[in-house]
Amino acid sequence: MKNLFRLIFLLFALLLNGCIDINNCNYNISGKYFCSKDDKAINFIDLNVNGTFLHYYKKGTIILTSRGTWEKSTNGYCYIELSEWKNFNEEGENFKEYGNGILYINDNFLDISPDGNSSSSFRKENEK
Repeated sequence: MKNLFRLIFLLFALLLNGCIDINNCNYNISGKYFCSKDDKAINFIDLNVNGTFLHYYKKGTIILTSRGTWEKSTNGYCYIELSEWKNFNEEGENFKEYGNGILYINDNFLDISPDGNSSSSFRKENEK
């Protein structure tokens, strides 16, 4: 009987999840997002409304920048795809160049993993 209740609850949760978009991405995500992985570095990504971005990284005398375009997913998943993505926030000057990159949207965070809990998360700057 216990297993039947669990099964009914699981089915209800799956049906409810299919009817409600809990990962609603229908809001404006443009703005400046900061990565606080390294307290000694200034690291942000600025998503412009026109679909372009600037990724800026500075630590000591090292300054790295990257520009490209971004586009929000339209396939029901909550992420953005970036062209010319260089992952400064993971390796600093030893960064990896990916060509295209994906950052998952999780409330005020952009993250390299869908769970939104990586140390490389970018948090949206408070809007004034």
